[in-house]
Amino acid sequence: MKKIAVAATLFAGLYALPAMPAHAAWPEKPITVTVGFGAGGTTDVVARAVGELLSRDLGQPVVIENRPGAGGAVAATALTKMPADGYNLVVTMSTTVALDPQISKLAYTVDDFTYVAAAGEFPEAYVALPARGWKTMKDVAAEGKGKNLTVASNSALDKMVTAFISKQDKIKLSLVPTRSGSEVVTQVLGGHVDLGYSSGAYYPQAKSGNLSVLAVLGEKRLPGLPDVPTLKEQGYDIASTNLIMFIAPKGLPKDVEEKLTSSFEKVVRSDAIADLLERRSVSPNLIFGQELGKTIREHAKGYARLVEATRGE
Repeated sequence: MKKIAVAATLFAGLYALPAMPAHAAWPEKPITVTVGFGAGGTTDVVARAVGELLSRDLGQPVVIENRPGAGGAVAATALTKMPADGYNLVVTMSTTVALDPQISKLAYTVDDFTYVAAAGEFPEAYVALPARGWKTMKDVAAEGKGKNLTVASNSALDKMVTAFISKQDKIKLSLVPTRSGSEVVTQVLGGHVDLGYSSGAYYPQAKSGNLSVLAVLGEKRLPGLPDVPTLKEQGYDIASTNLIMFIAPKGLPKDVEEKLTSSFEKVVRSDAIADLLERRSVSPNLIFGQELGKTIREHAKGYARLVEATRGE
């Protein structure tokens, strides 16, 4: 009888223990990170490097998959249909989330994701040949009066920014579509256009002196190009900071979100990732968790003003 009484007490004690959440041991299986762009690009390379270190830190494989399309929107849309359990992430550009839903009919908004980490900032800028003698976009505006200057373009964002500049300075800037930032650089170096917009492919040529950087689009000057003023410093009330960021579905459990964010912060701040970003001409701009979510929502508000200011241009 005594044994039965002890057993009954233990059994009752088990029920008295608080229930453990189903994800208490997270992660218990591989994590999939989907890259919203093709293999071999900067976003893909950063994702694979981060994924390798993340796997070591979390003790589970991190599987990298590519799902390009619609400037990252295909992967972002698919993520909204995934379980919010921490096992599915997407790496994309911040404009995919903060800008694209405002200019295209997409099945998501800026509020449909959990923001985990930003690993760096594309050094977006306007560039031209040094032989033009231009130092800033104001030099372009001065020479552009009464002329038609051509601008190599490769994104919806730069089309709006160029339209904004054209409208403010009352000059004609005609866009020449290209398929990539690399093609923009080729067009500018070959003298086929007067200037061009690039999200980073220009950087090696700028550092070597083969291209002049006329303005950077971010809120701050780039560490690697400290003498180049921002558009805002030149009198244009506009800025764009395009981040490489990792996102998860909305509604991630708090403990999973905290563990995931903590691991990402450790990995992204590592010397290995810092060295990779430098080699890929990506500026360090490290933001995590709720701070990143707040930042992206502020970006969205800024893009909304840009969309309104250039409507009909």
